Amino acid sequence: MNLLDLIRSPHRYFEALRRLPLAPWRLSWLPVLAGLAGGLSSVLLSRSILESQALLLASSTGVQIPAGVFWAFTIIFSAAVSFLSWLVLWGMAQLGAGREARGGEVYGASFLAPLLWSLVLAVLALLFAPQVSVPVPNLGGLQGAALVSAVQKYTAAVQEQFSASGVVRFSTVMSYAIYLVQFWLALIGLRVMLDEDRNRAWRGVLYPALLYLVLGAAALLVAGAAAGLAGAV
Repeated sequence: MNLLDLIRSPHRYFEALRRLPLAPWRLSWLPVLAGLAGGLSSVLLSRSILESQALLLASSTGVQIPAGVFWAFTIIFSAAVSFLSWLVLWGMAQLGAGREARGGEVYGASFLAPLLWSLVLAVLALLFAPQVSVPVPNLGGLQGAALVSAVQKYTAAVQEQFSASGVVRFSTVMSYAIYLVQFWLALIGLRVMLDEDRNRAWRGVLYPALLYLVLGAAALLVAGAAAGLAGAV
């Protein structure tokens, strides 16, 4: 069984996986590797923002932290989030489709899609990384509302300049497409494992997908509320 078969023929790959003994943790390394690659591509794409954050921290507190620290934290955090995402997908798939659907292995294999995209994005980020040229404000002596306002204006200007980059826009669109590919692969795998029981296979996909939508909507609401509170300070 070769992971490349998942690209060439997903059905053949999952048929071969089905013949192996049940081992939910068999592909647990793939979400971690995808997370590491995703974190690396993210820091390569947003390295100018990470550097500006380090400069802003130095301006406001006088503490100078190397940008590499932010890089390392982002990569490790991305790997941890990716692994936790796999656990959630596995659990929700088992809830929707049952243990015999082998959700841990199926969703583990599906992380090949974000892994490959992260490698492509890393190359694009090296070649076309957006540059942020917003000058870091001098925050010395600022307190309270004045400090918050200065940080907000700087952050908004940096984000606006970063988001205007073509490669950032392309990566945003592709990230949604990769989610769809990942769930498409999972649907194929669940159908194979469940002898084409489409109802249970769809539940194994829709349960985690709906959970992700709910969590995403909640995150947007919390972010909006936090921004509103910050603006009121």
